[in-house]
Amino acid sequence: MKTASKTLLTRAEGQEFDRKAAEFDRRSLANILVSFANADGGTVALGIRNKEFEGIDHLDTHKINDFKQVGYDLIHPALKVKTEFQKVTVNGKDNRIMLLTVESSDKYVYSNSKDEVYLRIGDESKKLTYKQIESLNYSKDIRSYEQETVETALLEDLDQDLLEQYKKLNHFNGDDVWKLLFSRGFANRKMTSDDSYVYKLNVAGVLMFAEMPDAFIPGARVRFIRYSGTQAGVGENLDVIKEAMIEGPLPKVIEQADNIVKSQLREFTSLNVETGKFETVPEYPKGTWLEGIVNAVTHRAYNLNGDDIRIIMYDDRIIIHSPGDLPSIVTVDNIRTTHYSRNPNIARALVQFGWVREFGEGVDRMYKNMEEYFLEDPEYVATNAYTELTLRNNIVMRNSRRKEEISKITNYDFTKLTYPERAALIYAYEHKELRPKEFISSNSKLHPSTARKALSDLTKLELLERHADSPTSPNTYYTLKTQK
Repeated sequence: MKTASKTLLTRAEGQEFDRKAAEFDRRSLANILVSFANADGGTVALGIRNKEFEGIDHLDTHKINDFKQVGYDLIHPALKVKTEFQKVTVNGKDNRIMLLTVESSDKYVYSNSKDEVYLRIGDESKKLTYKQIESLNYSKDIRSYEQETVETALLEDLDQDLLEQYKKLNHFNGDDVWKLLFSRGFANRKMTSDDSYVYKLNVAGVLMFAEMPDAFIPGARVRFIRYSGTQAGVGENLDVIKEAMIEGPLPKVIEQADNIVKSQLREFTSLNVETGKFETVPEYPKGTWLEGIVNAVTHRAYNLNGDDIRIIMYDDRIIIHSPGDLPSIVTVDNIRTTHYSRNPNIARALVQFGWVREFGEGVDRMYKNMEEYFLEDPEYVATNAYTELTLRNNIVMRNSRRKEEISKITNYDFTKLTYPERAALIYAYEHKELRPKEFISSNSKLHPSTARKALSDLTKLELLERHADSPTSPNTYYTLKTQK
């Protein structure tokens, strides 16, 4: 009990969790619950102020009942809110925390009593514009495909080892696995004519656990192609190094795809900006391609069954192609900060299996990893039919340039330089010219004042050469100092 209570204080507020004081405004609570229901579902813990328990037992019964009824009184259409109480100790006395939980909806777009629509994005409940509401409505229609019944799929079609692993992850010890699958959104329950009921697997259940999902959902697979060179040839010029069709339940598909990509990666010698030493590194930051694969598998529009997820590798880039546009209000411009699960039950299960570490943070982490390797930002292209992610390695260009420039740098002991100084030298030989404003904006770790000091100090050390028409010229740029 103590461990469960402590989790309420330490758990990070985010896509599926928020905590508020006992006297929290009821209408504001409705907005949060609306945002959860329109996204991935979530829980609000009432009775916590500044990450300390205050409890709710000082509230009168009427106030507590008002919280219980908020889904019916202030949300349209009426939203089912599950209410639980967690026992805690406040000032040496027994007290309670109120937990209000809602499920994600694949049928409705919920609004508050003012017809305002909110969506949970990270740790914020954001009010949507009319255009965004339209997009959300459209996405709900696609999202509902995850819950469509697959009449011909049986329990015998599932990967039993994977199912056992999932049971352990959920601490499920019962004999009737249907109860687990139904509770997690992987099976539907249908009433029969004699008032009993039967369970049937749905699309999400088949994709996650069936040994061969493609037998029930055409296109539920990943195709891998590795070309020699930077372009895909045709006919006699077609130079495919490796090709593979990856099929099976999604957790195993991700694992296989990750292993195949890793087997095709090259290694290069690169300068580590943190240590100033040369190290052997892969051509892409570790795990960056995996984030792209996981996102494609998790958010693919599986109702579009005339296309496959494709991973295409060239010498200079990886392209990950996924059927379907970006989900809901996610756009190419806001993809680093905006999260929406097209297939929320699949996404939640992949979190449990460890493939998704944190809801909504994978794309931002991918950008940061590429930045730390001084590689170009991930490039997204989204159409009504597909979404493509391109990761460029730039290794060929960087190695060629390094052969010409490296002798200008290694004459100095890099361990004596600060991080901004090392970053500046690497940027200078990667880009030929270093313009302060562009250099500072290229690296989120750099503060303008420390970056400019680094440029000044490197000039004094005669490692950089300053080029300017005047002391305050806006056209100032730096180059590596030619060593005599």
